[in-house]
Amino acid sequence: MTMWTSLDPAAVAVDPGGRATARLRVRNTGDTVEEYRLSVVGTPAGWSRVEPDTLRLYPGSEGTAEISFAPPRSPDAPAGPAPYGIRVEPREHPDLRDVLEGQVTVAPFTEVRAELLPPSLVGRFRGRASVAVDNLGNTPLTASLTLRDETNRLTYDMAPNSVQIAPGRAAFAKLNVRPQQVCWTGRAERHRITVAVRRSGDDTGRELIGTFDQRPVLPRWLMVAGSAMVTAAVAFVVLWLAFQPKVTTASGEMQAGSSAQPVPQGAESPLPSAPVSAPPAAPPGAPTPAGDGSGGGGGGGGADASELGSGPPVVPPPPKQAKPAPNAPEGPVWDMGYKPDDIVTFAQYRLATLGNENECALKPGWTAGIIDKATQTSLACYQAHVMRDKKSSMQLTATDKKPGTLGRATLTSMWAQGIRAENVKSGAKNYEVTRLAAALWWANQSQISNGDLTHDRFYANKGIEYFKAGQNNGYATTSDAGLAQAIKDYQVHVGLKGTGVADTQTINWLIGGDVKDRGVPGR
Repeated sequence: MTMWTSLDPAAVAVDPGGRATARLRVRNTGDTVEEYRLSVVGTPAGWSRVEPDTLRLYPGSEGTAEISFAPPRSPDAPAGPAPYGIRVEPREHPDLRDVLEGQVTVAPFTEVRAELLPPSLVGRFRGRASVAVDNLGNTPLTASLTLRDETNRLTYDMAPNSVQIAPGRAAFAKLNVRPQQVCWTGRAERHRITVAVRRSGDDTGRELIGTFDQRPVLPRWLMVAGSAMVTAAVAFVVLWLAFQPKVTTASGEMQAGSSAQPVPQGAESPLPSAPVSAPPAAPPGAPTPAGDGSGGGGGGGGADASELGSGPPVVPPPPKQAKPAPNAPEGPVWDMGYKPDDIVTFAQYRLATLGNENECALKPGWTAGIIDKATQTSLACYQAHVMRDKKSSMQLTATDKKPGTLGRATLTSMWAQGIRAENVKSGAKNYEVTRLAAALWWANQSQISNGDLTHDRFYANKGIEYFKAGQNNGYATTSDAGLAQAIKDYQVHVGLKGTGVADTQTINWLIGGDVKDRGVPGR
């Protein structure tokens, strides 16, 4: 051996978001000058550092290096003990390298985010919603779900009413709300509902506020129209009886002779012809989906953001519907020949709204939900454009390597297109915040479960509704502390400063397809 090594202490404990250190001592016991390269191996290597990472020692001399452990406050640093090793490799004698073993224990922390989707339910006989619970801590989570109706005039079903969630994952529960009494006529009645999400061992929990608008079975206009029809029928009968000709004897008719005049019959007058329906026209000056940034328009930060064109306010439904092929593979990643998926349909609407002047725009004739030839060509053009845009991070093809396929990086870029930094500040509530949450959801998932895909398809369907109805009908969400944490996690993963604020650079990095663990397949 040409060295002697020591690790002190061999076991350390650290809180997520905190820092702990250990000291490595290396002594050159050989008779020549030696350079020792130091590195951390094992699970903690991603959030550990050795300073300095190289020691140059003369014979008989000793050097010291500090190993610092800084696990992030996120599910990426699971709670509990994690073994690690410090590799010491002599440059001149690499075959004599040594590995010192140690252990770092990460303290547990819990953080739960819950959301009622959608928060406002509308129906005559029932309302349906989903409760999404995200485990942002580093320990498994068990949570119970209950609903409270302030007026006690509703019944509900929650399935399941208890969920178990692994760190960094999400679970969903289906909620069906029904009124105890059906409202046949009158005005709509609003019921306030509260969904309580309580973590096991925590009596406080979190409350989600929502509403159920119970609409009458017979709308008011129908009652007004029915009353008008009854009135018209009564008036018609009265007029018919008033103008009915008198019945006379035969002698009376002979006396009347040719002077008798026919009595007009108003009921026999022809009905007016129905007006010809005209197709609805878009209102003048209506804003396009790109007006608030949902089109191919630039990212956050105005003139400093990446841009990819704009689109019309409303895109008609595609003329073709996909026919699923038997035994076809499923995404992600989606390619030609895969099963239809709403996530692909969202991407097609995104491409179709780039504008007629944009070379990458998806032209009419595409098939919804699958990667057909037209969609593949448009996707490849979009991806190439992003990789030429020097304002973005230009990392899209590091993950989505095959042109014309739809993967995590491309979906992240499409959702981030058009977001402006000033519109997604803390406390803002608009559709741009929804798009930012969807972009971060794709960017922060290196592995995607079926539950994650359910959440992704919810965002995709909201995006499809947005493109069909126009920008003013976008599903708005609020920029809260949970979103700020997701922004910060993303910034740390891609090497930006972890501020938790979606500035122009962060948005351009999302547009550029820079995602967590780039190059790792989605599933």
